[in-house]
Amino acid sequence: MMAALAIPAIPGNGLSDLLVNRVFLVGFWSWFLAQFLKIFTKRFKKGVWDVGAMLESGGMPSSHSSLCAGITTAIAIQQGFGSGLFAACLCFSVIVMYDAMGVRRHAGKQAEVLNKVIDELLDDDHPMGEVKLKEVLGHTPRQVVCGGLLGLAVGLFFPA
Repeated sequence: MMAALAIPAIPGNGLSDLLVNRVFLVGFWSWFLAQFLKIFTKRFKKGVWDVGAMLESGGMPSSHSSLCAGITTAIAIQQGFGSGLFAACLCFSVIVMYDAMGVRRHAGKQAEVLNKVIDELLDDDHPMGEVKLKEVLGHTPRQVVCGGLLGLAVGLFFPA
């Protein structure tokens, strides 16, 4: 009975394999660069330097799109357009990008409306009067395209 519950050994050299895995590194650097660039795009848009922008969701460029496009590009280079893994990555990337500028963006717009309603209808002493929903959840199509292009560039130009 205990043999059936045993966790099988993971092949390879553990974490050191991940740290030299090109697909992982392309995805990581695509995501990191997108998050890092948010500091500069926020400075351009709002006029303030905010290092905390690196930790925020939403904004320019989309790090979700960048990560997905980077991984998809790395898989295409490594395994070709005809591989099943590339097809799966491409489908996953399209779903994530569509969701970022669709469902998540509209959820942010709804949060904005609800915050205004709460401000207008409820007193400050009401328990819900202090609740603020996060309004920047999704991305504009431009943010998604820029994130996708960043991921594509990282995937194409990342050293082999």
